[in-house]
Amino acid sequence: MYEILSRKLLGERYRSVIKSIIIAGILAGGLSGIDVKLNLAQSVLIITVIFMSGTIVIQTASSKDNAKCLKGLFAMPYDEKRTLFEYVAVIGLYTLFTKTILILGLLFAFTKLTPYDGIKMFLAFLYALFGGMCFYAYRKKIPVISVILLIGAAAVSFLLPKGIFTYIGLAAADIIVVLLFMFCKMDDFRVDESSVKIRTVSEKNTGVKTPGFLMLRYLFRYLVVNKGIFINSLIIIAFAVFFSWNGEKSGFPMAVGMAMGLISIGSQISTVVSSNRHLKGKIESMPDKVRSFYAPYAVFLFCFFLVNYALFLTAYFIIKGEIILKAVILAPVFAAECAIGYAFLEDRFTLTNWKAEPDLYHHPRKYIVPAIILLEAALLFMI
Repeated sequence: MYEILSRKLLGERYRSVIKSIIIAGILAGGLSGIDVKLNLAQSVLIITVIFMSGTIVIQTASSKDNAKCLKGLFAMPYDEKRTLFEYVAVIGLYTLFTKTILILGLLFAFTKLTPYDGIKMFLAFLYALFGGMCFYAYRKKIPVISVILLIGAAAVSFLLPKGIFTYIGLAAADIIVVLLFMFCKMDDFRVDESSVKIRTVSEKNTGVKTPGFLMLRYLFRYLVVNKGIFINSLIIIAFAVFFSWNGEKSGFPMAVGMAMGLISIGSQISTVVSSNRHLKGKIESMPDKVRSFYAPYAVFLFCFFLVNYALFLTAYFIIKGEIILKAVILAPVFAAECAIGYAFLEDRFTLTNWKAEPDLYHHPRKYIVPAIILLEAALLFMI
């Protein structure tokens, strides 16, 4: 198990790991020279590590691409416990040394961290790793455990007092999720390899002659099949609400604008073409691919992001009791920028060289549009 999956995710002789460590080192070293050091609250530090690492763990565990790699394993006899811990070890190494380490590099560059903060982040990562695996394993057979794990993540982030009790609380939470993980079986991580495919729909059956309508059907079907998009969007919105609320309380005037930039991170919905290796060829064979696919795709993205911004502003109003007119005006503008930007990138710079879905969802190309919106929001909310 370890050799099969590690070769795929970590690269031959851990090349992907080495590459990510070098990039993180350059990132941290290059940006640390900027005279900007933020004092992050303990809760923000812990929730950032759990949120970023946990989502990657769940995405990796649910990867259909990895399912093909593990397909033969379930047809052969294997040591249940050993294989289970080898599986979590590979996913843990992949998450920590190819994804989370980049976030840690940014934290090191822009925040004041101590060795004690490093211990907190490591304990938080262990909760994200084993908690994420348990969340995925129990999501169907005992869904209440998955809900409790989410509540536990919020509890260890916001309710633990500072000092020695932080380490005790995080360590206790880690022990609990490890014990839960020991009751899992490899069958709990079996992934359905079925994926959304474009079906040929005759004009006679639909009564519609425009291919744009068929593409919208495909996109809506993609959204229904990949239900994790809804969960991911709600988590990002919740994090954005917390970020804006905490930022404004700390006297950070650009908090709401930057929170809107965070919402523009579109997860799977911004990589519809890249995630389906067969779709790109079919789109290229269309006589007018822009009108047939990318225009409906942009409209679909505009509606998706506009709904997300509306949910964010509604939640902000419920918590703060006020409406920020500037944010209301900018919401459709940012939604349009997301739609045009992501559609353009999917057309001209389709991602094809990826090993697992997290490589696709966390590719640097994905952050081009959010970075532009973050910069715009920062400037506009300073006025």
